[in-house]
Amino acid sequence: MNEYKDKIDKMKWSYSRITCYNHCPYSFYLKYIIDDDTQYLAEGNYYAEVGSYVHSILEMIFNGELKVEDASQYYVDHFDDNVFYTTRQSAMDKAYEACADYFASVDFDWLNHYEILGVEKELDIDLNGYRFIGYIDLLIRNKETNEISVIDHKSSGYPFKKDGKSVLKKSEEDFSKYKKQMYLYCKAVFDEYGVYPKWIIWNHFKDQKIARIPFVKRDYDEALKWFSDEIKKIENDETFDANLEFFYCTQLCDFRSSCEYANQDE
Repeated sequence: MNEYKDKIDKMKWSYSRITCYNHCPYSFYLKYIIDDDTQYLAEGNYYAEVGSYVHSILEMIFNGELKVEDASQYYVDHFDDNVFYTTRQSAMDKAYEACADYFASVDFDWLNHYEILGVEKELDIDLNGYRFIGYIDLLIRNKETNEISVIDHKSSGYPFKKDGKSVLKKSEEDFSKYKKQMYLYCKAVFDEYGVYPKWIIWNHFKDQKIARIPFVKRDYDEALKWFSDEIKKIENDETFDANLEFFYCTQLCDFRSSCEYANQDE
């Protein structure tokens, strides 16, 4: 058996690994099969670093390590210690200011009605015969109704139209992916608590808006099937061809500087 087949058979699966493959099979191959910085050096990107930094501040708040009223100043004081990559200056300014505005105005008083069950809650479960790992940003339970909600902090834009129900056409593809990720997390919630979450929630912090949908069993079943089907595609892939998409290749890919396709035209 080829070495990469053996690695795939033993792999711990996550939503990010599958989406990495969907973006570019070759990037997945370099990151998870080759996995050798001496050949292909992986690097982060500005958007991911800002998102991770905001996540870390929210984690401190929900763990009681940082007061909400101190979050804005903390964000400013420690930004340069946590965000090192750069991109277009206009994009950096926009992202920085949006996150600063969020921490300057955010209010979590509504959490008084909830019990926090987990913050960056680590998952490691069996999902359709595969080992699935991940992290739930925030897991809460209503103190009155006992309804559980899973919450994910998102740097992406708010996906709904003004009615709060219909998804914007430009956001349909991303929103579909985000739903699948959260439904995979719902499996871990059911395994631990014996019930499915009542609500799936996204905290779109840059837009200072909350997106919320009810748990739908049909969508949950479809997400679990999608998970297995995508892994089977990876298991059966013999070539791991590169997907040369300009913005992903130049701005987001971990191997945008070391991949042999990096300097080729789209």
